[in-house]
Amino acid sequence: MKTRFLVISLIVSSFICFSQSLYMPLEFQKAYQQGTRKWDGSVSPTYTQNRSVYKIKASVDPHGKLLKGQADITYYNNNVDTIRNPTFHTYHDYYKPTSRKAGFFNRGENAFLDHKGVLITKIIVDGEAVDLRDEEQAFYGGTNYTIRLKKPLAPKATMQLNIEWQYEIPGNGFERSGAIDSTSMFIAYWYPEMAVLDDIDLWDRIVYDAATEFYHDYSDYEIELTIPDNFMVWASVAPANPQEVYSTVIQQRINQARSSKTPVTVYGEGDFRKTASGNKTWKYTATDFPDFAFALSDHFRWDARSYTDAMGEYFINVAYPINHPEFGAVLESIEKSLQVFHTQFPVYPFPYRYFTIFNGLQGGGMEFPGMANDQEISGAMIEQWTGQKVSDADAQLGLTLHEMCHMYFPFMMGINEKKYAWMDEGFASFSEYFIEQVFPSGNWDQPYLGSQRVLPIMVPSHIAEGSGLNSYTIGSQSYISLYQLLGKDVFLKCLHAYMNEWKHKHPTPYDFMFVFNRVSGQNLNWFWNNWYFDWGYMDVGITGVKGNVITIENKGGRPVYFKVMLKFTDGTSATEEVSPAVWKSLKVYNHKANVGKKKIQSVQLVVPLSGDADAQNNMWISK
Repeated sequence: MKTRFLVISLIVSSFICFSQSLYMPLEFQKAYQQGTRKWDGSVSPTYTQNRSVYKIKASVDPHGKLLKGQADITYYNNNVDTIRNPTFHTYHDYYKPTSRKAGFFNRGENAFLDHKGVLITKIIVDGEAVDLRDEEQAFYGGTNYTIRLKKPLAPKATMQLNIEWQYEIPGNGFERSGAIDSTSMFIAYWYPEMAVLDDIDLWDRIVYDAATEFYHDYSDYEIELTIPDNFMVWASVAPANPQEVYSTVIQQRINQARSSKTPVTVYGEGDFRKTASGNKTWKYTATDFPDFAFALSDHFRWDARSYTDAMGEYFINVAYPINHPEFGAVLESIEKSLQVFHTQFPVYPFPYRYFTIFNGLQGGGMEFPGMANDQEISGAMIEQWTGQKVSDADAQLGLTLHEMCHMYFPFMMGINEKKYAWMDEGFASFSEYFIEQVFPSGNWDQPYLGSQRVLPIMVPSHIAEGSGLNSYTIGSQSYISLYQLLGKDVFLKCLHAYMNEWKHKHPTPYDFMFVFNRVSGQNLNWFWNNWYFDWGYMDVGITGVKGNVITIENKGGRPVYFKVMLKFTDGTSATEEVSPAVWKSLKVYNHKANVGKKKIQSVQLVVPLSGDADAQNNMWISK
């Protein structure tokens, strides 16, 4: 027993030693000292998180662009501490003219000058009415309400909230959720959502300004949506009452699609009706979901099919206007994305067996549990932009793959996107590393990658205005380098441990890093420091070539993975890969190329996905 205890003590001590060489703010230190987080990255037995059960009845007037809702929310305090001031979000307050808007979303559309935000007409907490205008009872901050409880919520107890609200569905210029045209809309962040209470920051009271995204607990949903009966509705899950909302013909087509490997048109132009004869109530049940979204239209086509592989069976759907016929190819893009997820990265079952992509955005895409709202990118568009001929499915693949990857990160993994956007956007962008790029990488300067706006990644995303570079480009480059440093097998072993242990919880960057340290059996702190904590940028450059030795300087400091592209005087060429491990203790690396008796004509350094700030020093040509 003593020997075993000694061994365990040494192992724990080594993890603490590894961990303590990383900078750690006091909020995190407190969590480790109190034992709610563990130095080896595993989930502490004292870790807790709260949850809610939402029972929501809502109606949508598509023509009047009005949503009205009533919610009964049961909030479970699984914490060991008493709650006195719970917070909930009203994200559509973002549209009020007085609300803060950040980054490229700060456009000030005239359409929102009179937007009233979320109008709460009634709120009752544990049987007692709350006056939100009375600061003794509630406090409003941006897109958050904090209630001052008359009776504090004890540990392991529940609280009941009854809320009635309404808001105008935003139109032209909306961000992520709103009306696409006169009778088509994507509805998200539409209900008062309980904020996350975690062991690092306590209540999430970050004001939503659209520059960063969201942070959700895992909850249960019982939803009833009353909508005119000439509208089709798509949601995070399939309806629980299909016989009540689908005609017999539509049900037959759905059944056909569920057993078909090729697209089936479930709802097409021949099914559209301009006027309603009444309303339908769509009912949904979702368990352990981070959020719930839906979309509706009276003139969107719906195609669906089945996809099956060794990891399971999936029912995949697309909805799009008939004047965007190319969008139907997104079903093939979804299939190709599932193949990437199940065989290359993350090699883990896709979390949502029912999945829909809605063609609603004009630029980019946005993820929701079980859904995405994406723009159309056709093969013709790619050919116009790049001169390259690609299929419609391949044109849409990068965006589809990216948004679907979010079903893992953050929705399965419970990441705080507001603070650590690189933990989900970075992984989603990293997934694109495994497909052929329709926008080929080039050897051109990208000085913005090394600009003064690029802060260390660990600066919380909502604080840094230029955090988009860290979230997408630099975050994904760090994962590419980590993948190449560890190799596919070790990387996936570490990743799967992280996913299995922290699924449906709230991991922080330290949990992620400590799991990789533990499972890989390596002290990777030099890597974490250089990528996530220290100042620097991505830039490697050739300083000289002598014989077969190429001298390369890491000018930006980031331990990047790169390729050495060689051309020889006899007309042949070769490519050699260089692991980020060379930068563990070196700033200048002498690469000995395997040239045999050949003479080098030229050398080019290539960082994947054009991830080098200064490309002028990446090329050497023999004189």
